[in-house]
Amino acid sequence: MENADVLEKYKTKPTPSLIYDTGEIKDPSAFQTIENINKHRKNVKDKIEFFIKKLQERANDHDMSKLKQPEIEWLIQMDKEPSYPYGSPQYYEKMKKWEKFFEHHYKENRHHPDHFADGIQGFSIVDLVEFIADITSYLENMHPGDAIRIIEGQKERFGLDDQIAQILKNTLFEYFSWVGSFEPEFKQPE
Repeated sequence: MENADVLEKYKTKPTPSLIYDTGEIKDPSAFQTIENINKHRKNVKDKIEFFIKKLQERANDHDMSKLKQPEIEWLIQMDKEPSYPYGSPQYYEKMKKWEKFFEHHYKENRHHPDHFADGIQGFSIVDLVEFIADITSYLENMHPGDAIRIIEGQKERFGLDDQIAQILKNTLFEYFSWVGSFEPEFKQPE
């Protein structure tokens, strides 16, 4: 019997016993307990749905500043130069050369730790989710070693503490590496 059905049945026809998932409940005060549980479950659901809405907004608006001036012009010029592996000395040299672009981009996009005066300490959980999606977006079904390398690089660059770094690694392993349950429907269309 579904939870809502049990609750509705108990509301309309009080009985001395109530059948629930774990068996028969004989205490007439069970209705209040069930009502409290379902109220809590609804509150949690509402908050999760709020985060889903915020993450959907972030997904739709991600890096929109790159499609506007002045960033689009800088990116057109930058893309004429070679690309380098993330974290390589050449990668950081190119970043330094295009510092004006990166300063503007970070200022406009709060999923970058550089957006905040106090770095990643200024993040919300929504910022953190967009951050992890952003830094892993170039690697499909990554090798666990890549996941570790990426997070260790971010840890060093942004001063992530061990706990946050481990949570990010756990996320990559579980959802975005061939060790975890990476699902093809999460891939970007080609």
